[in-house]
Amino acid sequence: MSFFPGPCSSIQEQRDRWERKRSRTARELVQTEQHYCQQLKLVITYFVEILKAKGTLREDIRESIFSSIKAIHSVNQSLLVHLENGYFGRGFDQFCPHLHHYNTYVDNVYNANKVLGIQLKKNKAFRRFKKLQETRPEFNSHKLEDLLQLPIQRIDQYKHFLQDLTANISPDNPEFQQISRAVTAVCEVSQRIQNNTRCHENHLQLCRVQKLLKGQRTKVLSA
Repeated sequence: MSFFPGPCSSIQEQRDRWERKRSRTARELVQTEQHYCQQLKLVITYFVEILKAKGTLREDIRESIFSSIKAIHSVNQSLLVHLENGYFGRGFDQFCPHLHHYNTYVDNVYNANKVLGIQLKKNKAFRRFKKLQETRPEFNSHKLEDLLQLPIQRIDQYKHFLQDLTANISPDNPEFQQISRAVTAVCEVSQRIQNNTRCHENHLQLCRVQKLLKGQRTKVLSA
């Protein structure tokens, strides 16, 4: 005699699959958030704070390079506490109103790269300092340029993590609405990153065209 599972059994199996996927996503989110906060702290401890104390870079130059990274680290430390305690919905509900710090960082990222490059060419003391700090074992061979890209990359990671969580959580769950709102907020920052990237690439293309036309009367790039 063969046994065919009833509807209740199939529904429970589906719920179990959702819970396994949700738990796996949640675990990976916590682990990557821990690592992300550690790396942000490295930049703040061994670059921002020491550069401020030594006076190797002027304050305006430091702010141009590192932008809102200290504020980002602060809000992410708070988010991490919630995530480690299993409060994903509440954590992101309190995190999202502070996404303006990420917007500030996103809007400044190309200027930061430009200022960093200028300082590496012109400021010998800073060039030596950067090279020395990057040899610390804590950095695990990472360059400052790579670490400064982390907040940009993390937004895209949040988007995928949050979308996976909403796909594997019941709409009846109290966290569903909180995480759904977080998806919307994070996607807006992600779109901002894409728009800025597109504008930057267009600007570079115009610069290349203008360079090719150098010496001719045609001008395609204006202030």
